[in-house]
Amino acid sequence: MPEKRILYNEIGFSAAIGLNQQMLPVFLLLLLAAAIAWIFVSRRLYAELRKSFPGQYDSLGRPGLFMTNSFTANFKIIRFLHSGDYKATMDDSVIRLCQGLRLLLYIYLFCLAGCLVLLFADSR
Repeated sequence: MPEKRILYNEIGFSAAIGLNQQMLPVFLLLLLAAAIAWIFVSRRLYAELRKSFPGQYDSLGRPGLFMTNSFTANFKIIRFLHSGDYKATMDDSVIRLCQGLRLLLYIYLFCLAGCLVLLFADSR
């Protein structure tokens, strides 16, 4: 049974707030933080790949931020991160950046799934 907390306003009416309603803002805040962190870390990764590994950068579709990215370039970046192909560069800075982006991707997907579950659970 979900945990409920009773809140009282100044008139004395009470409202039950379920755990789902308490967790949704947490997931949304984490989604926002992960998205902002993704922008900064990916910008650093793209610059590092462009400078040190131009062949790999080209094979990923010359990724960039926002308008210069296509759907296929985004898919290539996610596949590059998920498969661990970045380890072939043997460059510590690229590996750290990719591992950070990989962690941010998993956090984002977890929070997105959590939000969807909470939203659909509330609609019943």
